[in-house]
Amino acid sequence: VSADKIYELILQGPRGERPRQGEKAVALCRRAWRVVHRLYPDQFDRAVPNPWDGVTKQPRTKKAKAAVTRELVYRFAWGCIENGQPGAAAAAVICFEWLQRPENILAGYIRWTDYRSGDWPNAIKIEHHKTGAVVWHPLEEMTDAGPVKFYEEAERILAQLPRLGVPMILREVRKGVTKPYSFSGMQKIIQTMRNKIGLPATFTLDACRHGGMTELEEAE
Repeated sequence: VSADKIYELILQGPRGERPRQGEKAVALCRRAWRVVHRLYPDQFDRAVPNPWDGVTKQPRTKKAKAAVTRELVYRFAWGCIENGQPGAAAAAVICFEWLQRPENILAGYIRWTDYRSGDWPNAIKIEHHKTGAVVWHPLEEMTDAGPVKFYEEAERILAQLPRLGVPMILREVRKGVTKPYSFSGMQKIIQTMRNKIGLPATFTLDACRHGGMTELEEAE
């Protein structure tokens, strides 16, 4: 009963119900109860189960994330190349193919030293979105017929990207001076390019990443 009352208090926010916050609170409290129970079993009544397991939560409709297809990603990327925006092209492709978060790409997490380096000439270093593990992801495989590239079109896009510094995605503010893109600045470029190329308003870098995740899931 106490757990239900706490949930109801969290559910009622200053601007109305907030079911997502309520769900998060229940999940955290349920986990905390289990951890403390395991560490200090003598402090718990064995006849009393975890009260957070039975909390009745307010149902909510979860919004489906927008996802774009491979065809749209590369239509956008080549359109950006033609219009002098290789940074936006590369960002979209990196989000889609290697499932990298847009904010990490713009912050310089993807570097030229992570791509076909001297020690790893056939790989790119990426962070897995679910586990946080950093791995050298293969870009090609050697066969009897020669090397087979897994991301040939993506690498053609990266080949159009000027090397302005260690991070892949940089903008030149003046001759010899570069800076990372701001998130809002890149968003404006994405909006301008998608309008010029004729893509839907749902086309964003996050939708590119989600599209890559969707393709991966469907391919099992």
